[in-house]
Amino acid sequence: MSQQGLEALLRPKSIAVIGASMKPHRAGYLMMRNLLAGGFNGPVLPVTPAWKAVLGVMAWPDIASLPFTPDLAILCTNASRNLALLDALGAKGCKTCIILSAPTSQHEELLACARHYKMRLLGPNSLGLLAPWQGLNASFSPVPIKQGKLAFISQSAAVSNTILDWAQQREMGFSYFIALGDSLDIDVDELLDYLARDSKTSAILLYLEQLSDARRFVSAARSASRNKPILVIKSGRSPAAQRLLNTSAGMDPAWDAAIQRAGL
Repeated sequence: MSQQGLEALLRPKSIAVIGASMKPHRAGYLMMRNLLAGGFNGPVLPVTPAWKAVLGVMAWPDIASLPFTPDLAILCTNASRNLALLDALGAKGCKTCIILSAPTSQHEELLACARHYKMRLLGPNSLGLLAPWQGLNASFSPVPIKQGKLAFISQSAAVSNTILDWAQQREMGFSYFIALGDSLDIDVDELLDYLARDSKTSAILLYLEQLSDARRFVSAARSASRNKPILVIKSGRSPAAQRLLNTSAGMDPAWDAAIQRAGL
């Protein structure tokens, strides 16, 4: 995998918010607000033809007009524009992109576009990510979280929001807080590889609903668990949860076997 791509996602030096807005109910407003409130110390570049500035930051009318290439871009526009915007970001040389929303029908084309430009994707349908040691809140959540040594990776936006609220009430800190969404490109195994070598991370907590590649997960988890403790929370244990997640009871033994093989 491209560790360079993950470095641009998890330690970006500059961020572009595509579809930034001054309308408080819009995703582009919420993302700009949280990035600025989090204290990110690199350039934040709002991209929108509708405003000359967003929350006091000079805006750019389109991706081509940006004064330099951002490490990370966040798509906050209508999902119908995803492919065209991702292509423009790739042509600009952007390394990573968070896609907040996209229908399944777009997945194949989005992945092909990203691979063409050697770009990495988080999502689609991701809540985003937080990296408190860098003052980075590239997410929808306004909840401030403390710096800590625990990294949390979740496949559920709802669970992510619940954990954030719970952690804030208990003043619990994180090194990284990452919501994977649909894991079209970047998946849990790649993040385990990265976090196993991260100096700010002492332990890793996973909330998983499914495994796209059990073999890769076992390999990455086994390697990472040699250096740091890993705790896995598996959803879908009850019949009701299995119906909700569209999984079968027969998957539980397979999950248990994969987790045991990984030494977790």
